[in-house]
Amino acid sequence: MVAWPGADPAALVRSAVPVRPVEAVIGDAGLRAAAAAARTWARLWARVPLLDGKSFRELASWRDTSLLWLAEGFIRNETAGPRCAELAEIALRLLEATSPTEVDAVGLGPAEVAILSRACTARGVLSHGRAPRVRPLRPASTHPRSGLGAFARALAPRQPPAPPAPFVPGPAGSPPLLLIPDHESDALPMQPLLAAAAAELSLPAMVVPAPSLTRWETRRERRAAAAAQGQLRDLWKQLRDAPGVLESYRHRDIGFSDLAGDDLERLLLAHLPGAVLRLETAIGLIATTVRPTMVILTGGRRDERRTLLAACAAAGVPAVVVHPAPLAAEELDRTDGGPRAEATFVWQPGSDPAPAVARLLEAARARVGRA
Repeated sequence: MVAWPGADPAALVRSAVPVRPVEAVIGDAGLRAAAAAARTWARLWARVPLLDGKSFRELASWRDTSLLWLAEGFIRNETAGPRCAELAEIALRLLEATSPTEVDAVGLGPAEVAILSRACTARGVLSHGRAPRVRPLRPASTHPRSGLGAFARALAPRQPPAPPAPFVPGPAGSPPLLLIPDHESDALPMQPLLAAAAAELSLPAMVVPAPSLTRWETRRERRAAAAAQGQLRDLWKQLRDAPGVLESYRHRDIGFSDLAGDDLERLLLAHLPGAVLRLETAIGLIATTVRPTMVILTGGRRDERRTLLAACAAAGVPAVVVHPAPLAAEELDRTDGGPRAEATFVWQPGSDPAPAVARLLEAARARVGRA
């Protein structure tokens, strides 16, 4: 008897029933392989052919840039596909480690039972009981079915707010440094770095926390987001029943397109339209309202960070990413992505800002020729 991940075997132990957790059966190597299966599936799914020989990376684009760049974090953390791949790897490793002739699943959820049953079928093992009717598996953290409320408002004309007030004053008419922290609470710890960089470059400095970007939404941005919504809805209609899409939801001969049935809809109709609205709003702020010399980003979640980097690239403004702590390996941007920062480094708030300012100056010299 083996306890599935998350199960409580206490009652079995009290009854002196021999039971081992799956983790003990498949070992650390199996656990690492299961976690790697989720990461690998999320990374490769958007790069396999889905329709007419084209991948999601090629099919979904905006401003001549693949929208995959703005959605990889969402695919990895907030869709069911990676979790299904992880469960499939656990089930296969369990069968490989125990070599059973029959399997009986008790107390598992419908999705876990379905994947274990399919793993048994793939390995020629008898699985007792009928496969349950399953609903799409939802990850622990989910976005709502529709995230379109941000631009479903009436497209009435609206005057944009005045430019943000300078945090550090400087010469009149000088293009400022612009800090966009991930949260309003991140602004204060970053101010010593921003002030030191502004003083070194003899420029004013401004702070616009990312959550307040919505204040600069205008009719132009909402129209652009509505256009993107229409394109993405048309793409969803093409892809939702495409054989290539159904086949893409698979890991080591275990299919799970039914368990991940909501993934494509939530990606195309909720996450990406909202990302385009955020992108267009950031472009308007950077290219029209503030017109900074350089934008400093404070890391943040991958998709939000990449959206702001894409906005800087579209506005022709260099961007530097400053992380307050080292990133986990899976959070690092790969070289095959979209627009990239001029420099990326770690600066812990409260430490000496001089090394970070030197990196900012190096990026400024490379891009705008300022000493």
